[in-house]
Amino acid sequence: MKHPLDATGLRVNLWSVAAATGLLLGSAMAAGCGGSDPEEEIAPTAPATSTAPTGPTHGPAMKGASSRGTFEIEITPQAGPIPTNEPFNVKLMVTEPLTGEAFTAFDRITLDARMPEHDHGMTREVELVATDKPGEYMAEGLLFHMIGYWEFHVDVVRGSQMERAQVAKTLEF
Repeated sequence: MKHPLDATGLRVNLWSVAAATGLLLGSAMAAGCGGSDPEEEIAPTAPATSTAPTGPTHGPAMKGASSRGTFEIEITPQAGPIPTNEPFNVKLMVTEPLTGEAFTAFDRITLDARMPEHDHGMTREVELVATDKPGEYMAEGLLFHMIGYWEFHVDVVRGSQMERAQVAKTLEF
């Protein structure tokens, strides 16, 4: 039997409610409103624990290649899909196209997001932090403050050359 959720989001065990109601009625009847056989009383059951289903731990990954094909990126939103007007975090993986190994042959790497149709970006600057895994970075506190078409830009600088990889995401109502 499925258990409905109460207003607080906790499961309501209907059998426990029925058992508690039966005990109250049985007590009232024994107190002078009629008799009750103690062996027929229903013992209360333990309250049900909340086992609400958990959502996905990450949003769908977005993959793209750099403009010259030197590296590939994979951006994965953490804690679910990208929200509108709420901070979110992403994991960035930068890999070699042929081998899938970590791509680390650069002097500097940045991540940004823009809305090219509106000619603006995020209202925040993003800092990439390298994890313990080569080629993996975390970016925290990104904010897509409106719905529409967004592009993530990952720029890699090697010497005097810059190469970009980008992936797009459209936020809808």
